[in-house]
Amino acid sequence: MTSPEVEQAVVLTHDDWGRIIALLSVRDGDIAGAEDAVAGAVERALHTWPSKGIPQNPSGWIYRTALNLRRDVWKSAAHRTSVELNSEVHEALQPSINAGLDELPDSRLQLLAACAHPDIDPATRPLLMLSAVLGLPTRRIAEGMILPAATVAARLTRAKKKIATNGLQMHVPDRSELHACLSSIHEAIYGVFTIEWANAATDLREDLAGEAVYLSELVSALCPDDGESHGLAALIHLSVARFNARRSPSGALVPLDDQDPTMWNASHLAKGEWHLREVHRCGEIGRYAIEASIQALHMQGVRTGKPNWHALLRQHDHLLRIAPSLGARVSRAATLQHAEGGAAALAALSSLPKAAESYQPAWVLRSHLYRAMGRNQDAISTLERAMTLTTITSEHEHLAKLLTRWKQRA
Repeated sequence: MTSPEVEQAVVLTHDDWGRIIALLSVRDGDIAGAEDAVAGAVERALHTWPSKGIPQNPSGWIYRTALNLRRDVWKSAAHRTSVELNSEVHEALQPSINAGLDELPDSRLQLLAACAHPDIDPATRPLLMLSAVLGLPTRRIAEGMILPAATVAARLTRAKKKIATNGLQMHVPDRSELHACLSSIHEAIYGVFTIEWANAATDLREDLAGEAVYLSELVSALCPDDGESHGLAALIHLSVARFNARRSPSGALVPLDDQDPTMWNASHLAKGEWHLREVHRCGEIGRYAIEASIQALHMQGVRTGKPNWHALLRQHDHLLRIAPSLGARVSRAATLQHAEGGAAALAALSSLPKAAESYQPAWVLRSHLYRAMGRNQDAISTLERAMTLTTITSEHEHLAKLLTRWKQRA
């Protein structure tokens, strides 16, 4: 029977599974095979550690056992005749059987690059990172991404098969590849974060947003001179810092301007600010860095009670020049309300493309603008329209309560 101490020791190795999977899969591109080997090693640990004792280096034991399991596959005749092996990686792994995990090369950048390869469907890339780099089970990924487990399993199977059989060999991207590769990696990580950020209602560490924090830190550590990697980490940390303040005790959403800064997480705030300083050290200001700067400037205004709306407007203009998007334009319109007035903000919303007609944040902002201008019936009708476009339960409840108050005061 497995003891609680053994189970806890195995759990503590989880953070290293991504590195182990990367080390194993970089040899032949078989991510699924590497995952199976790690799962097999974990199963052996649960059966052997209770009687033989917990090893001094549990993660190293998991790696060495998983490596032996993969070697059994690599030695098979079928595998030798069907898969082209990376001999350089094989030689690098040969003397490492007695090495600790920290003594081995870090292959996670290759694994991240493979997960974000252009031949992999963009919608599958975040799922692949969560599965391969973080070792999350399909069920948990499906719950976090609000997808059927069968859909997630099918996408992962297709992607891993493509990597293993279609020549998407994992290698460290050279300078010519790095920028495009990192862009795809950043996009996938941010996709994980934004989906979970919208739906998380409990302890963030237990949600996929916490995994996005981990991935952003991993990428910035693996690519310390890439400004956008630091920008992404800054943006995620600053957002996570506000997690405990973004909902009232009843669970209602609390806008940033109304949040209590004393409830912000000081550790995440400090990490976000550090990554912003690293952005400036790198000298590269991209989309994520600008979004992080906007958030940091806005948070500073909430703390001091003196928001600099004109500076925020300039930051939004900068963002729209390099990364125009519907969300950025709506955010700029919200800032424009404070910098130049409600009429200017409404005019900005009126100039949005047709896609904005089904974009819920635009309708929420428009309703608040009407309310501030005394156009109460217009405010109510636009808020009702926003509610029809809301799929997140907590947001719908928040808007419903707001609508009730407005109708009572109309």
